[in-house]
Amino acid sequence: MRSIEAIQEEARATNDAIKKAISSGDSSVQKFYDNVVVFVTGGSGFIGKHMIEKILRSSNVTKVYMLLRVKKGKAVQERLKAVLEDPLFEELFMEQPNFVNKLEIVEGDSSEDNLGIDEKTWARLSDEVNVIFHVAALLNFHDSIKSATFTNIRGTREMLKLAKACKHLKSVVHVSTAYSHAIKDRIKGDVKEDFYQSPIPPETMIQLAECVDDDKLDAMIEPFKVQWPNRYTITKAVAEDLVRVMGDGLPICIVRPAIVVSAYREPKLGWVDVKNAYGPSGIILGLGLGVIRTLLADNIKIDFVPVDIVTNTIITAALETHDRYIAGNQQPIIYTVSGKRNPLTFWELVDVVNNEGRALIPTKALWYCGAFITPYKFLYLILTMILHYIPAAIIDGCCLLVGQKARLLKVYNLVQSLSSVLTFYKNNEWNFHDANTLSLHKKLSETDKVIYNCDISSVDMKELVLVWSYGVMKYIVKDDMENRSYALRKQSVLRVVHYIVLPLYLYGLFKLTSTVIILTYFVIVMFCKYLLALF
Repeated sequence: MRSIEAIQEEARATNDAIKKAISSGDSSVQKFYDNVVVFVTGGSGFIGKHMIEKILRSSNVTKVYMLLRVKKGKAVQERLKAVLEDPLFEELFMEQPNFVNKLEIVEGDSSEDNLGIDEKTWARLSDEVNVIFHVAALLNFHDSIKSATFTNIRGTREMLKLAKACKHLKSVVHVSTAYSHAIKDRIKGDVKEDFYQSPIPPETMIQLAECVDDDKLDAMIEPFKVQWPNRYTITKAVAEDLVRVMGDGLPICIVRPAIVVSAYREPKLGWVDVKNAYGPSGIILGLGLGVIRTLLADNIKIDFVPVDIVTNTIITAALETHDRYIAGNQQPIIYTVSGKRNPLTFWELVDVVNNEGRALIPTKALWYCGAFITPYKFLYLILTMILHYIPAAIIDGCCLLVGQKARLLKVYNLVQSLSSVLTFYKNNEWNFHDANTLSLHKKLSETDKVIYNCDISSVDMKELVLVWSYGVMKYIVKDDMENRSYALRKQSVLRVVHYIVLPLYLYGLFKLTSTVIILTYFVIVMFCKYLLALF
């Protein structure tokens, strides 16, 4: 595999070619967005941010309305400022310093009726908006079913109400997930680019969330978890049915990306949102810092897709949906973005991180990087106790003795939480059909194929893992990679220490366990003898 330096060189050439193609003016997609007003929900999230950057960088839209809510006491303008401070926008600031003038915040909340938008603003949006991108979603698998319903289902309903009110609507793109219908009965089977039966009627689900308390609602939803492993996929499946029914007569489509990871090429190699540390990027982060020592995963094909391919699919899907609608085809179409055309197994991912990715390990690494992967839950639980929790308890105890803050047990609780969330997807696979997305890419002009590449076959998946590792270290760990020689020397020392300490630790653990067992046996025997003596 090529070094990260060689990949960086190619990425620069790719982005130069994209700039040239953008400036040529020979793009059908660009022409579609000329003088268009766009409305985006979820614009502060991972995909939403990347999509807004690409639209503003590559097209001549008139305005982008961005739905934002007040969060943690921060006003929407403060939140916008934080979004624009992301390194993602650095290139755009250099190329178009005044692009911010095209961005306008709409204060609201995608979980509320009318998206939390006041009447005057709603009327203005109805008059001006041409294209809607509904990206907002509650991704946290641990949130209540009520919260997930309000954002993922009711939010979709309210977006569709806005779409129906828009007087000059050209296209609507609803962003879902490839896993919305990746249920247990379809493991190792096909998931087509088609609508499937909803687990529950959308309006029924919304009414239940509005009227029933959390505990009762959780109990009512429990039977669906036989097929859908979490609240997120249940609510996304229901939201798709809402699009099918309520979207009738609208120029609307659904884009279903698989697991979205860092940018493969643009606008910055490996760019990833800081908040992604609590998702799949947390695995790369944990492995790179030497924190994760064991993982529960089968050697299945995993479906990672880079955010730039996803963004390009969303942007181009809006045009094709409009063209289909104008031609009289008003059936909603689904585009799946999957890595199935050049698959990667989970063990291959870990192998890249442990080998080629070792050159990217940051100076902040806590231990020698390497993890034991097993598909067996019982073995994983034993290894988790031995390699995570017992060392964490020892180190935290030592920290408390010297007056330092105990943190490692908290870290491993987060690791365990992340692992449990992703377990279903690390141990099962599906065959996601993507013919519509492939067709979408093939219909693009040569210029648009450069600007808006949505061909997953152009992505080297092993290289993507290396680029992703680079992005995690650069944008989440904030390591500038300038001290790599020191980091590698540190890893060499930690490797020696690891292979000295690990056998001693395991031997000590064995002796301690043996002693405890013998003492327990002795106490039980003595207690039994005492009881016998009494009777």
